[in-house]
Amino acid sequence: MRRSLCLYFLPLVLLAVTGSAGATELKTLSGEAVSLDSLLTNGPVVINFWATWCGPCRLEMPRLEAIYKELHKKGVEFAAVSLDNPRLKDRVRSYVEKNKITFPVYLDSKGELARKFRVVAIPTTVVLAKNGEVVYQTRGYRPGAEIILKKKIEGYLLSLIHI
Repeated sequence: MRRSLCLYFLPLVLLAVTGSAGATELKTLSGEAVSLDSLLTNGPVVINFWATWCGPCRLEMPRLEAIYKELHKKGVEFAAVSLDNPRLKDRVRSYVEKNKITFPVYLDSKGELARKFRVVAIPTTVVLAKNGEVVYQTRGYRPGAEIILKKKIEGYLLSLIHI
């Protein structure tokens, strides 16, 4: 039986969500600090928590890239948040370059943002409204899950038009 989740265990004492997720600082692959708030300024954001050692994550990433290429034109931002050990930053960079991932990739080596979204398994994908509200969240990856994700994002974009 194939496993569709890579488990990412968090210490139980750290599972409580505290403060604004937007205040959480991430690092780019070049070491620059970025806050989630800055990503939310342009519109909804799709955040994918992943790691290079996670097989389902590696299967999902190219499919997310395809969705990004289509929906970025409509104002949807994407962010891949690697939960790899900080010593593996070069492995993350290599994976991104080899697979031609063009959306931003950040490091959450301490798992701070992952804790705020209660990520207990990867891959986990979260769709955030511009105000930071979670409008959709999914865990794991199965072939075809990207179709559901795309439909959820498009449905959310349509709801913005009808407001």
